[in-house]
Amino acid sequence: MKKVSASDSNNSYKRLVNAAADKKKSEKLELARGCVAIYVGQERKRYQVPLIYLSLPNFQQLINTSQEDVFDVKIDGPITLACPTHTFEQLLKIAKKTMHY
Repeated sequence: MKKVSASDSNNSYKRLVNAAADKKKSEKLELARGCVAIYVGQERKRYQVPLIYLSLPNFQQLINTSQEDVFDVKIDGPITLACPTHTFEQLLKIAKKTMHY
């Protein structure tokens, strides 16, 4: 029988905590196939949006108005939209109806 010291149990606990945090982090970052993550509003609420929705004029207009610099064509970081979350959710409902005849 192996004797367990206090330092062994602390290390085991830290490994469990780190493993749980890594799992939570990876679950948070996973996206459904064909979707893109968009962060909305001041609270940066994360939404999974089907890529096809981005072709809709309402989405394109919202993305264009949320860009800081019209001439900056590179994306540096996640897509972030500066609109209230309730407005974005209404746009998602409209897009769903539009795309699913």
